[in-house]
Amino acid sequence: MIRISITGRIAKKKQVEIFIFDVLEDLMPRLRRDVGIDVRVVTRCDNNHYALCFGDKNSAEIELARGSGNKSFTLKEMILNLAHELVHTKQFIKGELHPSLNKWKHLDYSNVAYSRQPWEKEAYLLEDKLLDKHWK
Repeated sequence: MIRISITGRIAKKKQVEIFIFDVLEDLMPRLRRDVGIDVRVVTRCDNNHYALCFGDKNSAEIELARGSGNKSFTLKEMILNLAHELVHTKQFIKGELHPSLNKWKHLDYSNVAYSRQPWEKEAYLLEDKLLDKHWK
């Protein structure tokens, strides 16, 4: 069972919760254990990140920004950023991405540029597809 908690201000909170559940069901259709997903909506993330994700095989914490620098995000932009982080959530829960953020499927990627990290490639590849499929 997927337990979802959303804290902070975001429009259409119930719709966002359904989106999270639908995306994770899509990414992990055979998940048969309890996992916790905590989403904290904040004004800004550290270092102007759009969103951040931390996790392990049992849970994930997502920090979702309402803006970065001087830019405020639209709800759709926030949901796109959330979709990206939900791919990372899947990676943590399935054990593909190690919580240290430099190991992918037991291989060390600590000296690989951000744009070439396999977990980021997958997240960027899927974010638009997930948004289009699950955000109504």
